[in-house]
Amino acid sequence: TTMTDPKEKTTPTVPLEKELQEIMKLVTMFTLLGAALSFLFGREPGTLPDDIIKELAPSIVVVCGFLISYEFCDVMGVGMAKGRKGILEQSYKDLPAKEDEEVYLRQRVLTNQLEQMPLFIVGTFLCALLVNGQVAGILSLMWVLLRRMYASTYKRAGGKKLKHIGLAKFTVPCYFICNTMVMAAGIQAVRGHVR
Repeated sequence: TTMTDPKEKTTPTVPLEKELQEIMKLVTMFTLLGAALSFLFGREPGTLPDDIIKELAPSIVVVCGFLISYEFCDVMGVGMAKGRKGILEQSYKDLPAKEDEEVYLRQRVLTNQLEQMPLFIVGTFLCALLVNGQVAGILSLMWVLLRRMYASTYKRAGGKKLKHIGLAKFTVPCYFICNTMVMAAGIQAVRGHVR
């Protein structure tokens, strides 16, 4: 049976069993990609890099660059949009029931970036420390570039339906990057533990 949203009687949702099957397919895929990263590019399992700072440096530079861009482009971008719309001059009780579209889109970008950060930051540093710092630096740079393109595209989506914005071309590769780094680090840790 399929569950439906009470507001949208004609819109079926994915049955729980099918959803679990899809999740297991993704877990399997990310495990295989993580294993490939661990076995092909990982250092000797159970060892740390000889020079931890040198190994982490590319990832540190990329993560710091992303955090600065997040602060200036996303966090401050919401504040600037609110300023342009006069929202900062209003009290909470005087705000309109429906948020301004530009402010809403910028807020969604900020929130989604924030939702993605823990997996990105932890995955990047675990992969750099346990697997390979250069590979983690390259993958995290790819992630940052995709996330900046995501943000730019979403901010300019005024008047478009969500399905026509084209965000999946940025978000899906980012999921692959982060989950592969996390799985590679986990596999590398297991390999080090059992050696």
